[in-house]
Amino acid sequence: MYDDIEFIIACGGKSTRNFPHSKAVAHKSLLPFGDVRLIDYVLKDIIRIGGRHVTIVCSDETTIGAFKQALAPSPDVEEKLRKSGKGKIADVLKSTFLPDDMDIKYVIQDKPWGTSHVLGLAHRVSPNRHGVLIFPDDLIDSSAMPQPFIKHLLDAFMKNQKQILLTGVEKEDVSNNAILQDKRLIEKPKHPRSHIAGYSPCVFPKACLDSIERETTVIEKMGHLPESLPLNEWVYTDGINSFLDNGGENEGYHIKMFMLNPSEYEMLDTGNLELYEAAQIRELLINSVFMEKNREIAKRLLSLLA
Repeated sequence: MYDDIEFIIACGGKSTRNFPHSKAVAHKSLLPFGDVRLIDYVLKDIIRIGGRHVTIVCSDETTIGAFKQALAPSPDVEEKLRKSGKGKIADVLKSTFLPDDMDIKYVIQDKPWGTSHVLGLAHRVSPNRHGVLIFPDDLIDSSAMPQPFIKHLLDAFMKNQKQILLTGVEKEDVSNNAILQDKRLIEKPKHPRSHIAGYSPCVFPKACLDSIERETTVIEKMGHLPESLPLNEWVYTDGINSFLDNGGENEGYHIKMFMLNPSEYEMLDTGNLELYEAAQIRELLINSVFMEKNREIAKRLLSLLA
């Protein structure tokens, strides 16, 4: 259904904000989350809407090997679980198996040059598609809705493919997010005039990714990032703003925050240890196949603490 869309999952970095949980893990997206792992949660929604083209950007071959092993199906283990009467666990395991027609590509980002660099590298191996950038620590709970949030986001993009769409979440403190101000994105604003924070998933038209890939080539030839970057890192907001400033806006391209309705969907930010543990507790109590037992344990513990 979304054959002209590449889903780009950023899995580089050392995941230090989730230490110690992530210390011995190839990447934090392989951390457990509810019954599955963070990466499974992300892939689940892509699969549900019929997405089949995925690029996972990693920092090295070792991390790629860990993902390949983690995402490989285990039908023999599933069968053993069923034969031993553990059908619920077998169902959970099976839910992590990828469809046979899933096209998973892996790309190495060997220099920590930022998320625009991630986009440029990913677009280089899939140059004919629009892109959806996903940070695997930005999870959106779609369990109570007929369709995942990402489907509504992409359907809105399909109606006007000159939009650059960020997932918009209203919050008091936007100091660690991107905001839209004067038709451009500001990353980690010091004096924000908006309380709409930008999250992933973000949708990028092919033309914007073409521009970012060209800049990627220039930066790689230079061997270093431009000194003018405000955060000393080439983040995706820089790539978007540069595209608009260098002709994209004149061609009708523009940025828009596609708002997440909190009464329908909930953003689960797992980007550091505190947030991850809070989201993990929520997931175990709300969406786990063992949530009834988990709730009994929680009630007993709360009664002891009262």
